[in-house]
Amino acid sequence: MRTKILLSAALLALPLMGSGEAQARSLGKILFDSGLSPNDISVMETAAQQLFEPMGRTGDARRWSNPASRSKGAVTLGRIDGNCAELVHRVSTVKRPDPATFRTWRCRTADGAWRVSPGPE
Repeated sequence: MRTKILLSAALLALPLMGSGEAQARSLGKILFDSGLSPNDISVMETAAQQLFEPMGRTGDARRWSNPASRSKGAVTLGRIDGNCAELVHRVSTVKRPDPATFRTWRCRTADGAWRVSPGPE
């Protein structure tokens, strides 16, 4: 379970989009600043998976919320490039009520698994 939470949280370790420019930040700092709980990340991950498994279309979106933490957001399928899909997350938490946007990539590996990736190769 801890591995799944850390792997799911790794999607947040990719660049955080804010004030028009990407800032590379440590996973711990992103999680602390965002106010996302491990359960929030799990709910967000479930919503994201519905977009790329099976592969949706650019612009498809899923909303998510966690009543326990009052965190909420939406994930939108961005670009699709070969075996990779861009995911655009908009997240609001009690700690950070103004939505933050995270862009991440998932790529399908040769064994068919989806992995967090820096993007298409």
